[in-house]
Amino acid sequence: MAQQQLCSDPSEAVEFFGPKELFLKPIAKINISVTLPQLKTTSKAISNWEVMEKLRRMVKPDIFLMLRVSKSSMEFIRFEAEIETRGLIKVFLVRLDGKSMKLQGFPEVLKVRAAEAKLNFPTRHDWDSFFRDATNMNESNPGERPDTIHVENLPCKWFAIDSEPDKPSELILQTAFASFCGEVRRVDIPMLDSYRHEDQITCGNFKTFTFITV
Repeated sequence: MAQQQLCSDPSEAVEFFGPKELFLKPIAKINISVTLPQLKTTSKAISNWEVMEKLRRMVKPDIFLMLRVSKSSMEFIRFEAEIETRGLIKVFLVRLDGKSMKLQGFPEVLKVRAAEAKLNFPTRHDWDSFFRDATNMNESNPGERPDTIHVENLPCKWFAIDSEPDKPSELILQTAFASFCGEVRRVDIPMLDSYRHEDQITCGNFKTFTFITV
């Protein structure tokens, strides 16, 4: 959880754990590539900010929740963008893909390409292959089984009891994940173990923690 964003459109959200009013919403991301003109002099420079402002104007009246440079070279600038809902992906692609823009001081037209981003999570084949081929994993050891989930930077108060908002509850966390993905045999929250206590991390306005389920 790197940042907090206001969710203004909950239409695609599904309930994760009702008692704590927790919901899950699909991630909607697109990749945008802008081809740069060939610079004839080293004194001229392309403004990433100007390109981003042009892209923001192209998608109006909608907006990007997040727009950042993911790669930059002499030939192109690549952006990663997050939008409000997956239903808007096609709308954004129509407004961006194959279109062009011009920058101040450059006569050349810059070509824009856009496509839906592939989310970075393993397929079932990737998951099985990893645990089958990993030489440093032992299924008999806690935390090294294929059905282990390791999660970081969860806000403590999402899984806390009202009297202790800065401390997650193993019972609440286990109940929450069990209601969504089935039986959870064991929950391990390192910060609750006095022998291997891990300090909380502050992420924005949230105090966060790490946990492992087995």
